[in-house]
Amino acid sequence: MKRSKILVLLSGGMDSATLLWLAKMEFEEIYALSFDYGQRHKVELKYAKELAKLVGVKEHFIVGIPHYRAIKGNALTDEGVEVPSEEYPEDEPPITTVPMRNLTFLAIAGAFADAYEIPYIGIGVHALDVPYPDCRPEFIASVEAAINAGSVYVAKTKNRIHIYAPFLGMSKTDIAKLGVKLGVPYEKTYSCYRGTEPPCGECPTCRQREEALKAAGYSLK
Repeated sequence: MKRSKILVLLSGGMDSATLLWLAKMEFEEIYALSFDYGQRHKVELKYAKELAKLVGVKEHFIVGIPHYRAIKGNALTDEGVEVPSEEYPEDEPPITTVPMRNLTFLAIAGAFADAYEIPYIGIGVHALDVPYPDCRPEFIASVEAAINAGSVYVAKTKNRIHIYAPFLGMSKTDIAKLGVKLGVPYEKTYSCYRGTEPPCGECPTCRQREEALKAAGYSLK
């Protein structure tokens, strides 16, 4: 039996696309939420729009977050910092970490979920590949608690808003294999942090994507 409604955070990349297709299988009504936060790979929004149309979401919200343009020191919003070609470090957050990005995204998603009475917020975080602090289970649990504590919808109905994060504990390859089973059109997704078209194929994100899709037996050609 399908659950009622979900709001999916949709970047246009392979993880969020897989989440969108999984949500299509498990929920009756899907909303999508994407962000323009000054990211150098803003082209991903073009792919997010197409993915949302393919799935037939109820509504696709695109929200601007201008304050990130003023935050320096990370490779995604600071043009003075290069996206590396080498692998991400295993024991510290990489240079592509945008401070509090998932907290900001989920707070905004919480507002939409509250206003539209959507009991699930979907996010495609996975903790095994890269040590991003805001991809850990304890982070997701803490944000869910905060959203419920501040929700008008929860206060009125005594229901809960759940953060749906089914990929916690999964690897990129696990996600790709699931996506192949679900029929995700990965050729219509975008994951390059340098923002080039075609993708650079050199940054860690491009290489992780290629390795995962290859392991899953998916060819983009």
